[in-house]
Amino acid sequence: MIVLEDADLERAVNGAAWAGYQNAGQSCGGVERVYVQEKVYDRFVNLLAAKTKAIRHGADLNFEIDMGSMTTEEQLSTVKQQVDGAVRQGAKIVAQSSPSGNTKGHFYPATLIVDVNHSMELMKEENFGPVIPVMKFKTIEEAISLANDSSMALTSSVWTRNLSLGKKIAKKLESGVTTINDHLYTHGQSETPWGGWKESGLGRTHSGLGFDEMTQAKLVNWDIIPSKRNIWWYPFSKTSYEAILAAMRFNFTKNPISLIVNGIKLTTFMIGKMFTSWKV
Repeated sequence: MIVLEDADLERAVNGAAWAGYQNAGQSCGGVERVYVQEKVYDRFVNLLAAKTKAIRHGADLNFEIDMGSMTTEEQLSTVKQQVDGAVRQGAKIVAQSSPSGNTKGHFYPATLIVDVNHSMELMKEENFGPVIPVMKFKTIEEAISLANDSSMALTSSVWTRNLSLGKKIAKKLESGVTTINDHLYTHGQSETPWGGWKESGLGRTHSGLGFDEMTQAKLVNWDIIPSKRNIWWYPFSKTSYEAILAAMRFNFTKNPISLIVNGIKLTTFMIGKMFTSWKV
């Protein structure tokens, strides 16, 4: 997730909280890393910290809980390991969600963490938990480079009021889906392709591409000229080489004289070889 200085910060922060914390962060296309332009970095972090603290996690009984538990003990351990490792390397937890009701089980609070960098496992590996690490950047080129420095390449998002700029950045992001001023919704659009790059899997689901993935492509071809043999069949000779070279020059030249000369060479050889028998 890349947030530019001209972004609607209220929307960007709400979007980050939703896409980073929903389902306890257990969404393949959720926000794993956030890059914020330095001029709005402090405001963004303060806003997100307040909203992170307002989130309630626990076992829901009366529709008064915002976030539930992790699915497995193993994944909970991975989240703890990555966060603890980042803190040991200098990262700082600035906000966590509030427990509400029964929190016995695989619960981990929604966690906002700053002062992170790409030497940390948290920023290099998939966390798949309710953790949002935020890192500042100066230039757009730097943000694109940081975003692409990842083996995860399913989704990305750009947050800016400048739609034209957002589209330009989106084209440079190495991910299967890039959304502008939103995140984690295109999976619900059956008409749009869904899939990633790099280590985020192969192929696509949804859309026409998804239908193609479930088919076996087959080619049936035939020669329309009933010749005895093709020009590249046996036997070979220097004349064969010169004819095939003439074919390449005929197909790719823009010079009319070359077109005529090589066309004559090719035609002469084709007639002589394709419609005569191979004498052995």
